[in-house]
Amino acid sequence: MQNSVQALQEKLSRAAKQSLDRRFGALYDKVYRRDVLWEAWRRVRANKGAPGIDEQSFETIEEEIGVEAFLGEIEQELRTQTYRPQPVKRCWIDKPGKPEKRPLGIPVIKDRLVQTAAKLVMEPIFETNFLPCSYGFRPNRDAPMAIREIGRIITFQGRTVVVDADIRSYFDRIPQTPLLGLVERRISDPRMLKLIRAWLKAGVMDDGKYIEPDGLGSPQGAVISPLLANIYLHAFDKMWEQSQLPGTLVRYADDFVILLHPRTEPQVILAQVRAMLGRLGLELHPEKTRVRDAKEGFDFLGVHLRLCRVRKPKAKLKYSCRIWPSERSVHRIRQKVRDVIGRRYSQTLEEMIEKLNPVLRGWSNYHIRSRGERKRLRKLNTFVRERLRIFLMRKYSDQTRGSRRLHGNLLVRLGLFQFA
Repeated sequence: MQNSVQALQEKLSRAAKQSLDRRFGALYDKVYRRDVLWEAWRRVRANKGAPGIDEQSFETIEEEIGVEAFLGEIEQELRTQTYRPQPVKRCWIDKPGKPEKRPLGIPVIKDRLVQTAAKLVMEPIFETNFLPCSYGFRPNRDAPMAIREIGRIITFQGRTVVVDADIRSYFDRIPQTPLLGLVERRISDPRMLKLIRAWLKAGVMDDGKYIEPDGLGSPQGAVISPLLANIYLHAFDKMWEQSQLPGTLVRYADDFVILLHPRTEPQVILAQVRAMLGRLGLELHPEKTRVRDAKEGFDFLGVHLRLCRVRKPKAKLKYSCRIWPSERSVHRIRQKVRDVIGRRYSQTLEEMIEKLNPVLRGWSNYHIRSRGERKRLRKLNTFVRERLRIFLMRKYSDQTRGSRRLHGNLLVRLGLFQFA
C-alpha cells in the first residue's frame, strides 16, 4: 500500500518536472484513494497528538468506530463533496525562555487525516519548484542540513557578515488570497482549491469561543500549513534569486540568514529584503532581525555558529566555522531532564533511565547531525548524572550526598544514554 502511494508521488513528480508551469487539473480524486487514506492514517497515528474540538481520540476511532469504517466514511464524504472541516482548537504553548506564548492549532483527527492525504498528493508537485536555499518542512531536508550548509559557506567562501532575519508572526499573517493564487499556478482542480480554501476559512475555537477567519494566516499545527507556508515563501526565494544581490540565502521556514562578504553593505541588502517581503504583505521582526559578524558568533535553529581560528599546526585553513549547542538549547534540555525526573520517587532508577533516554538521544542526535562539537555535548553527562544522584538521595532520604548509590559506573551499565 505504501509502495502504491510512493508510485503515485513519483508519477506526479515526473509530470511536474517535465513542465514547471503545468497546472494539474485532476488531483481531488487521488486524495480519497483508499491507499492514500491508509497512508495518511499511518502517518497521523504515528504523530499521535491531542484530540480537536470534537474530543475524538485515536483510541475511540480504533476501539469504537474501527479504522476501516472511519476511512470509509471519510472516503464517502470526499467522493460526494460533503466533507466540511471543523474549526481548529487553539491552545497556547510556552515559548522557551520567553514570557509570551505561541498559538497552536489542533484540528480534529479527521481533518488532520484529510490534510495529510492532500499533502501526499500536492507535495511532489510543488517540490519540483522549490529552490535549494529552502530547508524547512521538506522531504529529505531538515535543520541540521541548513546548519551544515551555513558552516560550509562561512568557512570556505569567506562570507562572514550574517544577516540573521525572522519574519514577524509569519504563520498568523500569511495573506490567504495571494497564497491561493500561488497554489493555483500549479493546481487548477476546482475541488482541490475548494478543499484548501475551506481549511483556511474554517476558523478557530479559542476557549470555547469561535473566532471568525480574517483572511490572514494558516494555523500552526495544521498538517497542511508547512506546505502552504513554503509555497508562499517560495515567491521570496524566487525574488532573491532573480535580484542577483550579492550573498547566499539559507532559509528554514520563516527563519533565514543571508551570508555576505565583508565588503558588502548589509544594510542595503536588508532594505532590499524588507521591500521583497513587503510585496508579499510580510515584514521582518524588528527585534529578531540583526546583522552579525561570524567571528562574534550567532544563534540559528538551536545552535551557535562562530568563525574561529584553527589552532592545529600546518592546517590548510586559518579559520573555520565551529558549531555547538546554543545557550537556550542547553537550557531547554536541562529543563527537560528536570521535568522528566521531577519528584517521581515511586519509580526505580531503571524506569527513570528508560524515560530519560529518548529525550537525551533525540537532542543529541540533532546536534551531532548539525556537526556540533562533541566535547561540549559531553559536559551534559555530568549534569544528568548529578540530577539522578539528587533523585536517589531524595528517594531514599539519604543523609549523605548519595554518590555511593552510583558507584562503579552504574548509570552506564544500566543503559543511560551518554552524550557524544
